[in-house]
Amino acid sequence: MRRRHWVAALVLGSLFDIAHADDGNSVTLYGVLDVAVGVVEHNPNASAAFPTTVNPVSKVSTQFQKPVFGLFNGGISDPRWGIRGNENLGGGLHAFFDLESGFNLPSGQLNNAAASLAGPKNTVGAASALNGQFFNRAAYVGLRDDKFGSIAFGRSTTFGYDVITSYDPLFQSQLFSPLGFSGSYSAGGITEGSRTDNNIKYTNQIGDFNFGVSYSLGGVAGHFGDGSTFGAVAGYQNNSFGIQATYYQARDIVHSGLLVGANAIDSPLIGQNVGTLSLDNDYDYMIAAKYKFANATIKGGYERFVIKPPSDPAPAGTIADYFGFSGTLVNTTTTTSTNVYFFGGDYQFTPSFDVAAGIYDTQTEQSQGVAGGNQWQYSVLADYHFTRRTDVYAGYMFSKFNGAAFNGFQSTNYILATGLRTIF
Repeated sequence: MRRRHWVAALVLGSLFDIAHADDGNSVTLYGVLDVAVGVVEHNPNASAAFPTTVNPVSKVSTQFQKPVFGLFNGGISDPRWGIRGNENLGGGLHAFFDLESGFNLPSGQLNNAAASLAGPKNTVGAASALNGQFFNRAAYVGLRDDKFGSIAFGRSTTFGYDVITSYDPLFQSQLFSPLGFSGSYSAGGITEGSRTDNNIKYTNQIGDFNFGVSYSLGGVAGHFGDGSTFGAVAGYQNNSFGIQATYYQARDIVHSGLLVGANAIDSPLIGQNVGTLSLDNDYDYMIAAKYKFANATIKGGYERFVIKPPSDPAPAGTIADYFGFSGTLVNTTTTTSTNVYFFGGDYQFTPSFDVAAGIYDTQTEQSQGVAGGNQWQYSVLADYHFTRRTDVYAGYMFSKFNGAAFNGFQSTNYILATGLRTIF
């Protein structure tokens, strides 16, 4: 036992010694711990595996009349730990890597939305990109040139996710922003499409202008394009103004049926089955802008995502793997178009105290076989920093659901929570 402790101390000591080297080389251990205590007006039982513990964003069955109180994972930031490194190869060339794992702080489990879908009836379940992978948030290695940009290989975020990080009025908050929640939108939000496996991602910045492209390979024998994705971003950002535009498409992608807001709360799924999975083509477009003046920042944007029938339909009765669980694959037969509008900002009253507010309107267009409707979310978040690393916060989000798409579901919902976050 003493030998193990000595080896562990030697390894950790080596990491920190490298991080303080003067030659531009570094390996850094980092992380975020964030937990909130609060209440959701209408919600099934909390899930210890689901990335946010509860679901304050999606529509909720009318069978859930009572509020749920508890500890919720990551009010603002998903708890995580990671290791990132950089090596100076000379001549302006660098090698880099990042390995990042997200987990549920109240339970200590890896984030695993797939496990929540297969969990007991009346327990929270929804789609997410975080499905029990050990490095579920990131796992990539790459090269960066000071002039020609960087290229990374592995599991990495989409450009829509990257833009929302800086352009969401509520700072991509997990529990108080529908853009930051783990099961809301397509590639622009944090669902299965927010992170992509087998991805090749190129980015560059020239002055205040940035651009990038990405492509992930599906790895399906005999069908080169199946399971593949393509993404692009272009934008401009200086000290006071920024604007970004993104595009994302995915061909023959397997999704949980929860992708566009349906909830698993009515499904008696227990064990290794996650029920029905959809096979479809996804298209996502987003433009976002922000302007900073004095102590205030205004942010806003528009996203449109379209889900269409697959290019290469699966045979009837196909059983598909879904992050270690099984489900029945069904080809999407109708086209669903959704528009998301968001606007808001924040005001920094002191260097330590900031208040943000946002309005989000998610509109599902009515079409053949698709019921229309929209949901409004009104959010406010107050954040006080004791230090640069540790802060406390309180947030509130109210949701209003309108239209045929929400018949048989609760017409309103809210979450009220306060939490503690520390960064290392």
